[in-house]
Amino acid sequence: MSNECDKHPDNFDGYTPKKFAKKFVKTNYFFQKEVYKLLSEEYRKEAEADKKRGRMQLKSGLEELSKSFEGPVLKAIQKVCKACKKYMKNPFE
Repeated sequence: MSNECDKHPDNFDGYTPKKFAKKFVKTNYFFQKEVYKLLSEEYRKEAEADKKRGRMQLKSGLEELSKSFEGPVLKAIQKVCKACKKYMKNPFE
């Protein structure tokens, strides 16, 4: 593995994947929606960078991941946000 991969930490601020997931799922749903939108954008940017490096398989996977967030994930979280709009404040309006 190249040293370039060392820039990718194996945790998020010390959280295990399980602990991170439990913490994230408890956040405001409108916050989660914004995170999913931004993740889609960031994965798309990563895909473009890997395309320039000639890493076409990685580019393809990252583009697919980006599209998953844009499509099914955002569609589902939008339903959740709509269902709780009366009960939960949208800090992004």
